[in-house]
Amino acid sequence: MSSWILQHFLNPSFFWAGMALVAAPIIIHLINRLRYKRVRFAAMDFLLASQKRNQRRILIEQLLLLLLRILLILAIVALLARMILDPSQLSLFQGAKSHHVVVIDDSLSMQQRTADGTVFDTAKEVVRRLVAEGADSPQSQIFTLVRMSAPSTTLSGLSEVQLNSDLLVELTDRLDAIKCTHQAAQPDRALDVVLERLTADRSAVRHVHVISDFRELNWIESKSAIASLKALESADTNVNLVKCVEDSTENLSVTQLGGKVEVAAAGVPVTLEATIQNQGVRTASDVRADVFLDGTRTPRTIDFQDIAPGEQTSRRFDVVFETAEHHQVDLRIRDDALEPDNFRFLTVDVPQEIPVLIVDGSPGTEQALYVADALAADTSVTGFSVDVQTPDDLRRTPLENFDLIYLINVPEIAPDALIALTDYVSNGGGLVWYLGDSIRPAFYNEKLFQPEASLFPVRIEVAPRELNRDENGSTAQPDLVPAESPLFQLLTDAEVPILDLVFVNLYFPMASASTDLPNIAPDVSVLARLKNDAPVFLEHRFGRGRVVTCLTSAGPLVNPQGTVWTNWANGPASFSFAVFQLELAKHVIRQDRSLPALESGQPIEFKLNQAFYQPDVEVLSPSDQIDRIQATPPAQEEGDSNSSDPDGTLFNVIYRNTDQPGIYSFGLATQQPGREERLYAVNVPPSEGALAIAETDALKNELGLESTIQIHSVGTYDWIRNESPGSEIRWLLLLLIPLLCIAEQFLASRLSYVD
Repeated sequence: MSSWILQHFLNPSFFWAGMALVAAPIIIHLINRLRYKRVRFAAMDFLLASQKRNQRRILIEQLLLLLLRILLILAIVALLARMILDPSQLSLFQGAKSHHVVVIDDSLSMQQRTADGTVFDTAKEVVRRLVAEGADSPQSQIFTLVRMSAPSTTLSGLSEVQLNSDLLVELTDRLDAIKCTHQAAQPDRALDVVLERLTADRSAVRHVHVISDFRELNWIESKSAIASLKALESADTNVNLVKCVEDSTENLSVTQLGGKVEVAAAGVPVTLEATIQNQGVRTASDVRADVFLDGTRTPRTIDFQDIAPGEQTSRRFDVVFETAEHHQVDLRIRDDALEPDNFRFLTVDVPQEIPVLIVDGSPGTEQALYVADALAADTSVTGFSVDVQTPDDLRRTPLENFDLIYLINVPEIAPDALIALTDYVSNGGGLVWYLGDSIRPAFYNEKLFQPEASLFPVRIEVAPRELNRDENGSTAQPDLVPAESPLFQLLTDAEVPILDLVFVNLYFPMASASTDLPNIAPDVSVLARLKNDAPVFLEHRFGRGRVVTCLTSAGPLVNPQGTVWTNWANGPASFSFAVFQLELAKHVIRQDRSLPALESGQPIEFKLNQAFYQPDVEVLSPSDQIDRIQATPPAQEEGDSNSSDPDGTLFNVIYRNTDQPGIYSFGLATQQPGREERLYAVNVPPSEGALAIAETDALKNELGLESTIQIHSVGTYDWIRNESPGSEIRWLLLLLIPLLCIAEQFLASRLSYVD
């Protein structure tokens, strides 16, 4: 009932008072009908006879008089309460207690340039219009502004405030203080927060106005946003969708900039890869990008040529970091409608050399020499520094000092060394296995292989097997048959069949599997097989680390019968062995030491050892603003014994003000006199570059034909008008009231005389 009243009266507060007045003529009528004490006299008989003859007519006329008086009061109430006949013409700012919640989209895409500024400027103009119209009818109007990027954060002076002239005066400065972010839109999250907020709201009428660019990605492809809108509608809330841009816009976005920066070393070329996506509907021609190294433009320009609509193109290029320190790389394309996604930033922590540990169980560590020569024959060219040790040395070596470990022909591993190796790989270290004649299969099968999560991926047979090249009629086929893998791409893409020159004579086959005893760990992929289909190169993950296993030897190991295990390291294809080892090292090397790829709004977090660093941290943002923060001790729940820092020597550094894309520099003061710098790159979310607009018809289809949610085009403001929409019924009431008064007087005069 209350909802009906609010939809048909501009001043519903007069309605119930008018309903009380309707009782007045009824009460008067009943009072006049009261029976009094009867006193008979001579003329009474004549009067009673006359009344009996006219009783029916008098009763009908009295009821008509009562009805006229009730109608007269109802007409006056309808006039005062400003009744309207068409609820769709009801003014947005009516007299009832109303709460207007405005959800403004402040995501990156709202920075799109228009003829009059940006799309975000258009959104703020809609807010100004709303407040201006509401200020003309303050009464019980409440206003709240919610940013889509931070719906739970209350804006000072713009949350549940009265709509009045004072707010209108202050609004310009407050809106100017709201800046568009560089973050991705999350409309479903914002709408859910608004719904939760309005659930406890006691306002008679609740309005939610969503002001956005309404991109297809966020409103059509993401069904959660539509579901949130329907939930608001079901909660008896009036919802308006206000579009701030009508047409899709051409746009190019730099979506990726990266590479194998884990193998970067001072003076060694590093191959980076950049990707540009055409987010528009027309082909982008002559697309070029400039590369900046440490803020200085390099002479090279990357040519992406033409990019078809919706397609993306990648290009590789080499960069040389001359010094061992933190470096930054920027890729920039020409300006278009959305400028912030024309940049991409990358930071690289470049060491002087990349440390690699090779543990060899062969006599004189002769097998390790082949791998060492492949990786570090010239450290200035490859960047790798190799340390060759024996299995006994593994117990005394701090493994965390190495980015990659090779275990070659190792018979077995001491229990304490095995624990250290397991921790190393599970925490992100890279590991490569090569087998040989010194290994003890029983140790590998019983101690290293586990069916659930295994440091070694397979169970092997108790002795190596010689490859039968006549098996399955595979005489003409190469011994080594790689699968689709980046490890072998350089070798398989070559015009010369390099792998045809590689021979594998001896290998360890996988043991036979049974129901109770599997022969391979889960999630193991085969990188290469022998011509008899037996796996020879395998890969799997262990914790955060990567493990590659070769079931043959690394070098030309000779068995007692004089058979060479493989000729790859010293045969006709030995040059490809070095190429493969470099690719293998890049593939397996630990990646947790590379700097994280962050998006705008994500906090920058890392740990400091208080034994080496002071807690004072200075942060230089991309806008050259300097902030000073304090590293804090890690929070640990009471009774938590699983902390990674039981001694409390590590402090947390958390910096949250990362909306601006670019390079953030952290200045760290050491305990000894000195200073270090760490660089972190923050980039805009690539998805925000998709500027395709959700068409009005598409939105209506998603909402359903029965939906009452209103969708308003850009630049239209008639839906927030505040003029009186009930003028037609007002004039009708002004005409009806005099007529009712005349009829009431005529009938009242007539009933004053009794025939």
